[in-house]
Amino acid sequence: MTIIAISSESYRRGREIGEKTAKKLGYRYLDREIIEHVAEKSGISREKLIKALDKTPSVLGMSQREQTLYLAHMEQAVVEEFLKDNVVCHGMAAHLYVLGVSHVLKVRILCPQEDLVREIAEGKNLSGEALQRALKRFENFRRRWSLKAFSVDETDPGCYDMVISLNKIETGEAVNSIVEAAGYKKFKAMSYSIKCLRDEEIASRARTILLPRFPDAKVRASGSTIVVETKGMKREKRRKSEMIKEMAGKIDGVKYVEVHVVNDIFRQAAQSFR
Repeated sequence: MTIIAISSESYRRGREIGEKTAKKLGYRYLDREIIEHVAEKSGISREKLIKALDKTPSVLGMSQREQTLYLAHMEQAVVEEFLKDNVVCHGMAAHLYVLGVSHVLKVRILCPQEDLVREIAEGKNLSGEALQRALKRFENFRRRWSLKAFSVDETDPGCYDMVISLNKIETGEAVNSIVEAAGYKKFKAMSYSIKCLRDEEIASRARTILLPRFPDAKVRASGSTIVVETKGMKREKRRKSEMIKEMAGKIDGVKYVEVHVVNDIFRQAAQSFR
């Protein structure tokens, strides 16, 4: 079956379209309610998980290391749901970490400016130039966030299979278009696309285990093999490699762990000046 991942400039409009699409198809609808489950399973507070989705790292706030770990836990939960099929997902940035999965229909919803203005101005006393500045920051934020979190520009239409502008298209028409596209043969699950999704699920589980100890670790999976890349000094390579293999080797479904420890030239240079 087809999985649908919706990204929207407006959370409200995206949720509305997602819920109606799921209802029309008879699919499950997945939104931020899953965060409660992630919080309970991971021990990370709901507030921190939401912050990872809504904020960029800062010196005085959430660190890049924390955001990466929090997003890994949410990705794991979402991909597990995707493996059950028949699901429409919105609000969890899923479109950014399943780009290589062909049976996930990735949809971008563009909203009228007045919708964005209402969301930005809600509960705030903004008007004139202040509102325009806030709107500009809002429009640029998701691009910065997605580049920081997944090294992908989510404003790039090339990331999506379908881009729908609500400036002239009604919500009902948008839902009908998504439902029709979901029936296309190209979005049906195939052996290879299912494998890609399973690989991403294993890789996300590995990230949740490795990132607390190795925050710069990059993980990918292929079948029962996990490949991990991290940085380290020359004298650390063997120890780091052994630790990663031991930790990742305990993951269910993993039979082989390949580790690449790349020279940390900045640390090496810093120590050479001591």
